[in-house]
Amino acid sequence: MKDKSVSENELNGTALYDRLDFFLSNFGTDRSITCVSELDGFLTSLACADNALLPEVWLPAIWGSDADQPTWETIEQQDEYLHLVFVMYVETMDTIVSGQCQPIFMEYDNEESSELLVEEWCVGFMRGALLSGVNYRNEKSFTDEVLAPMRLFGTEKGWKKLETMNKEEIRFWQENIQPCVIRLAQSSHPEIKFTTDPIENSVIH
Repeated sequence: MKDKSVSENELNGTALYDRLDFFLSNFGTDRSITCVSELDGFLTSLACADNALLPEVWLPAIWGSDADQPTWETIEQQDEYLHLVFVMYVETMDTIVSGQCQPIFMEYDNEESSELLVEEWCVGFMRGALLSGVNYRNEKSFTDEVLAPMRLFGTEKGWKKLETMNKEEIRFWQENIQPCVIRLAQSSHPEIKFTTDPIENSVIH
């Protein structure tokens, strides 16, 4: 595996994502979070919950069970990974606290068009919701409503439903991810004033 660390001065969005992708793809198992988009969904879910989880709870959950925790080649490598994860964690939390939501989706480019991929992000979001126990201060009907897009794109049951939908229906549910996350976050954090202006999603190619 090719390992090239980045310095603090080089730590912009792209470098951060690329480096985290390196760690997630090379040190995880099939039970681990495998990409930055999935990690962003996971962290966003934690930010939306009304119960703040300690790092010793959510950090191991990135990899899966105790048996899935990575074996680092050096202590410096482990420290770099932890630093990068906390940078992204703080960025995600700050985005919610500032009243915004900007999911990091993936996009597949072919010769004719681009296709937005939201599945990884939603898988990560549902992983975080499961970890936090979905302890949002809401009626079940409200929680089911705002989690509907993430359950659709982030669970096996939802993927079966997607197979029966046309492109317009799928696009409708994709466009509802961001508004539903904002509603969920606002219900858990009523002290935050969320923007009503549309926010462009971040996209990784």
